[in-house]
Amino acid sequence: MSQQKRETAAIVLNSREHGESDKIITVYTRDNGRLTGIAKGANKSKKRFLNKLELFSHLSLSYIENKRSTLAFIADAELHSSFIEIRRKVDCYNAATFIRETLLMATTDGEGDPEIFILLHWSLQSLDRGKSCLDICTIFLLRLFDRLGYRPDFTSCCICSKPFNPEQHYIFDHHNGGLVCHRCEEKVTGSSIDLTAGTIRILRSALIEPIERLHRLKFSRQALKQSLPMLHRYARNLFQRDIHSWKAVRKMLN
Repeated sequence: MSQQKRETAAIVLNSREHGESDKIITVYTRDNGRLTGIAKGANKSKKRFLNKLELFSHLSLSYIENKRSTLAFIADAELHSSFIEIRRKVDCYNAATFIRETLLMATTDGEGDPEIFILLHWSLQSLDRGKSCLDICTIFLLRLFDRLGYRPDFTSCCICSKPFNPEQHYIFDHHNGGLVCHRCEEKVTGSSIDLTAGTIRILRSALIEPIERLHRLKFSRQALKQSLPMLHRYARNLFQRDIHSWKAVRKMLN
């Protein structure tokens, strides 16, 4: 019995040449999470794949899973959006690359979450429409950690459990993933990042607002300079690897 062809929305996260005419692509799909497959004849096909398998492209993808291989067979693709503005602007491209690299690091093939696909699509679409690159990177990291089960806790001190008080001073402990009040700071090992009350408030909003309202959030320069290094350090602690494209994002911060 022949295997059934599946169709799903997908966003291209990686694409590389394989032999003279094929491509191996990694996508994040709406229905089945991350997927890696081979597109036979992609470099020669003018109908099925021409200009469709570029990084960040939003596609309708037809594929067949191969039980004898870890690679799916990519049968066809229909382009919904190439997010062309991301490729035209250096800062947008760097931000999208940071998002792409983080998602590749945080997921494996076969792990699916439709909410992560929605978040990824919203992030790329927002960058393409000219929204703040640093705001989008911050929101993406926050919401991704939440979906992965590592939601940062900005509601109380993670050591003494006292609720957040805007009159107090706080740091973020990237080992425990939460706030630490000034009374408990001496119990934190290693370096930490100070967070003002205003930064904590907008981070909390970014976690709880419906995704269709996230474009209304505006991070101050101070909030970005506190939030992004904090989230990058938290990611590095979670994944035990550094995100190489962080250097380009850090340049935007400075």
